[in-house]
Amino acid sequence: MESNAYQQGWFVPQDIPGMIVLMGGREKVLADLTDFFNKTPENLLWNDYYNHANEPVHLVPFLFNHLGAPWMTQKWTRHICEKAYKNGVEGIVGNEDVGQMSAWYVLSASGIHPSTPGSTRYEITSPVFDEITFPLDRAYYTGKDFVIKAHNNSEKNIYIQKALLNGRPYDQCYLDFKDIVSGGKLELFMGEQPNKEWGLIK
Repeated sequence: MESNAYQQGWFVPQDIPGMIVLMGGREKVLADLTDFFNKTPENLLWNDYYNHANEPVHLVPFLFNHLGAPWMTQKWTRHICEKAYKNGVEGIVGNEDVGQMSAWYVLSASGIHPSTPGSTRYEITSPVFDEITFPLDRAYYTGKDFVIKAHNNSEKNIYIQKALLNGRPYDQCYLDFKDIVSGGKLELFMGEQPNKEWGLIK
């Protein structure tokens, strides 16, 4: 009732590779997904395309990571953080729905977000925050804290140029949950233009 077939068609979190094959392969899906976002209204209010006000599409910006175009995930998550959330009475474009709208913002603005329930893969995206620390519960995890730091971060510098994980070059657009709960530091170096060589799936 609240979403159309175009929106709902992207919601296959349990088998994203299979969805890509079924929808015509990487190039076609990437073109269709780009068009899907380009037709979305600037204010992100209720619409027939990327309708952030309704949670079934919350996965969709992160599909660019799975399609080998992580700079597009970075572009659109920053856009959504800017346009769909404001500090005011009508600060969220849709119903909070038990915290999902805020959870999406906090995680995306931190620079990571899960794609699939039950999967340990966390997508990396462009953080709004310059630095954030996740304190880890020592009763469950070996690490003390996990830190995400964005160097040279700004409203214009939204694209990841390179990354370091615990001081070593890191060239994937996702983390595993074990990398987070082991503690450590993810450093993202930001710039104004996309680096289309970083974060490609190998």
